[in-house]
Amino acid sequence: MNALPAGSPIVIYVNGSSYGDTVTVEGSQTSGPSSGSRAGYDAYQVHRDFPARWQAYIVANYRNIGHVTNVFGVSERTARNWWKGQFGANGGHVAVAMREHGQIAFQMLFAEAS
Repeated sequence: MNALPAGSPIVIYVNGSSYGDTVTVEGSQTSGPSSGSRAGYDAYQVHRDFPARWQAYIVANYRNIGHVTNVFGVSERTARNWWKGQFGANGGHVAVAMREHGQIAFQMLFAEAS
């Protein structure tokens, strides 16, 4: 098992380009080549909770549905569904959220529940 030192910065690459923010890993571990798994982190629970996490992120960081449509380039229907927590977003929209709010988006969307 390969352990990452606490406080190690991780740069997120999208289409071969790094985007400004880094994510600091606290006490994370990887298991196997490039597996990205962390001891005690339930990615499946994050997946199940994602529509609610996405809704909380959207409502906390955007003024209204129109603001969401402008930032993410989605239809009013999609923005309304996100606002109501009926659906989560796809990876491209999550990348936009990470670009817009970096660590805040990461914490709201992927942090372990305490």
